[in-house]
Amino acid sequence: MKYKLFSFLFKNKAIIGVNLLGSYLFAKMAEDVIEKEYVVVIDRWISMHINAVQTPLFNTVMLALTNFNGTIGISVFSAGMVLWFLSKKWYEELWFYLVSVVGANAAFVTVKMIVQRLRPDSELLSLSTYSFPSGHATMATAMAMAVYFIFSQRVHRVSVRVCLLALCISWIVLISFSRVYLDVHWLSDVIAGIGLGLFWVSFVVLVKRFMHTV
Repeated sequence: MKYKLFSFLFKNKAIIGVNLLGSYLFAKMAEDVIEKEYVVVIDRWISMHINAVQTPLFNTVMLALTNFNGTIGISVFSAGMVLWFLSKKWYEELWFYLVSVVGANAAFVTVKMIVQRLRPDSELLSLSTYSFPSGHATMATAMAMAVYFIFSQRVHRVSVRVCLLALCISWIVLISFSRVYLDVHWLSDVIAGIGLGLFWVSFVVLVKRFMHTV
């Protein structure tokens, strides 16, 4: 049993590393925000100066981009993924995707209600929900990671895997940046959201793989 556990940990050291990184990012941001440490000063400085780089054209682009990862965008994309998995009879992948996405959504909503951090005063969007952590960053990370883990297992060419990983990371970065650019989230919100997404999906991956070894 000890050998199996050691072997499991060794084979999944990269995923464990991602899980620990996600845990650290989320916990560190949560602690700093609750204790009002220096990250809050950085947050406010960025919020005060972000309008200096905003332009009408870029505002339109960022609004469109962030809406792609909104409630409607996530619902449409997820519905498409579910239909794809069903058509291919990828039932295990369907379960993994749903647990990753639904779990991440439940996690960030729960944390928002606990922390109850107010948003910046954005001139571009008016939102009444709480700020910490960023739901957009959490969901972008969870969905991108879920897609990567699902399809990377079906692709054997390293170059294709690298391209897929680059696309997934780019999506996370772009969505997270859009939330700070639009001044609807503090920087620490999106960092915490990324951390929460990384933690949750890597945790689901580890549970899934552990169940296969038992």
